[in-house]
Amino acid sequence: MQLFSIHPHEVPLRPGWRATVFLLALGLAGFVLSAEALRVGVAETLAASADVTELRRAVSLDPANAKSQRLLGALLCTLEDPNLVEGLEHLRRATELSPNEAANWSALASACELTGDRVCADEALERAIRLAPMMPRNEWTLANHFLVTDRTEQALAHFQRLLKLDPGYDWQSFRLCLRATGDPDLVFRKVLVPLGDTKLNLSYVNFLSAQGEMDAARQAWAESVAHASPFPISSAEPYLERLLELGQGREALGVWQDLEKLGVVAQPASEDTDNLVFNGDFEQLPLNEGLDWRYSAAPYLSVDFADAAPYHGKRCLRLDFTVGRNDEFVGAWQFVAVVPAQEYVLTAYVRSQNIRSDSGPRLRVLDPSCPSCVNVFSDTTVGTTPWHQVSLRFSTGPETQLVILSAVRLRSRTFPTEITGTFWLDDVTLKAAGPVDREAASKPAP
Repeated sequence: MQLFSIHPHEVPLRPGWRATVFLLALGLAGFVLSAEALRVGVAETLAASADVTELRRAVSLDPANAKSQRLLGALLCTLEDPNLVEGLEHLRRATELSPNEAANWSALASACELTGDRVCADEALERAIRLAPMMPRNEWTLANHFLVTDRTEQALAHFQRLLKLDPGYDWQSFRLCLRATGDPDLVFRKVLVPLGDTKLNLSYVNFLSAQGEMDAARQAWAESVAHASPFPISSAEPYLERLLELGQGREALGVWQDLEKLGVVAQPASEDTDNLVFNGDFEQLPLNEGLDWRYSAAPYLSVDFADAAPYHGKRCLRLDFTVGRNDEFVGAWQFVAVVPAQEYVLTAYVRSQNIRSDSGPRLRVLDPSCPSCVNVFSDTTVGTTPWHQVSLRFSTGPETQLVILSAVRLRSRTFPTEITGTFWLDDVTLKAAGPVDREAASKPAP
């Protein structure tokens, strides 16, 4: 009897067993795929590190990951003790793995520049620009590369394109261009004029004034506003403030008049063209900047530029001293452009109600650049008074171009010291009264 057959017996599987075997096969494949996903995931986690050891582990786990190759290569090139050879190997590998990724070529270009390989850097940057033509960062890198390699003309062209893509690079671009050329006008004509962007032009004007390049700023301003459309006054404010800070009253007045012509600043409806005070009758709300009235919050002082009880017109300035204090207050002030060695007359109409203190509100004219040259006050107003005129006469110094006109209250030295009550101001005028007679002023009094 043959107990064992030398040929295996083929036993057909029942339907249930077939399903079990199929599911086991699927499970094994899923396990393989999960392991691969886990490996890639771990590699990506390690690649997020800025540590060379971790990045090397990431590249070892997933050598086909272009991002890991790029990160490791870039880090190796920028260490305090860089390994440029190995770094370049990883960066080149990143471009091979992902040749359509602009970031890979940009990183390679930076590394090539570090090694002094201009050809490599040029080719890599041009490849990055072609792949991502709308990415400002690539234009920034390329423009800087041309500056470093003494190709200023090409650098300026790319700074121009960079600012067209992203005006937010303005001041850092201006700084580099000016440092490379030393010629503010060249930068203006090569980079900004072709763009025809008034906002960028004014940003350049503000930049130049901040750098102390006032002549260049003046020229750029004149060309920028010659055919400009109206723009927010904030675009001109830094330049105008710099002129005022330097005491350049005539230049500041010219800028202000340009703003009026463009409609950026509304011209007050006044027939008195000789009055140097802007908005002296308070018929329009002040801008709180430029050559208009200014004000700031102060404890215990309320400032209202639209009081409906004026000397004439529809409105006036009202100051309320709400709580008794013996403090110095400045209710409102304005920069006024004047001429050196000139006599001026200031007049205004004021009234008061229940002003306590012997030191009430008054008008002051001060030369901020030379207080000893001009620092004069009108009579004070106390108690309750109807509308009445106050005035003062003064002469500007030999260099005075700008004065500050203000409504102030000085600290009192006698009882009652604390001030309360209300003060109104309207119809403020400042007019030239002729040149100073220096010869008469120098003669001793009889």
